[in-house]
Amino acid sequence: MQVTVADLGVGNLHSLNKALERLGAEVAVTPEIARWLESRVLILPGDGAFGPMMRRIEGHREALRQRLGERPALGICIGMQLLFERSDEAPDVSGLGLLPGRVVRLPARRLPHMGWNTVEHNKNSLFTGIPQGEYFYFVHSYGIVSSQGALAWTEYEGRLVAAVRAGPWSYAVQFHPEKSGRWGLRLLENFLSLAEGAG
Repeated sequence: MQVTVADLGVGNLHSLNKALERLGAEVAVTPEIARWLESRVLILPGDGAFGPMMRRIEGHREALRQRLGERPALGICIGMQLLFERSDEAPDVSGLGLLPGRVVRLPARRLPHMGWNTVEHNKNSLFTGIPQGEYFYFVHSYGIVSSQGALAWTEYEGRLVAAVRAGPWSYAVQFHPEKSGRWGLRLLENFLSLAEGAG
């Protein structure tokens, strides 16, 4: 399966590419938004800030929004936050708005939330075969406290959304599956299977 990975100019994509290739995917990494829009399967990863990321796609917001709503996509970390309407990190910048709500600065004493943390899910297809309470790797200071599209949650001085569904074939996770060992690899495998089933 051909998978397009959006190069947002931040983060190390090596571990993600290796994980996808290990699962049999043909990976194409590109900063070209036109190729993101035409891709059959798209992954939006990154460790950057909300404002610069949205400005990076300025002029393509509606086209990307439509693309994410119609064909398989997976957002990772900032790639999840961009799906929402706004973020406290950049109050004057609009998100993609695929999901209602606002990204907030985590109500925690110690930031960033960095390291391994357990995840509970609602037994949706993205988490098929993944037991409740397994550990995934997080790095973030902003996140989602609640969302109508929530699929999974974690606890870090309060309950936080760890995964969402944003369309028929679009998903996103706050943690980094490519850095989350066995269960992160299984989640990526589940996503690819869901994407394959999209036809």
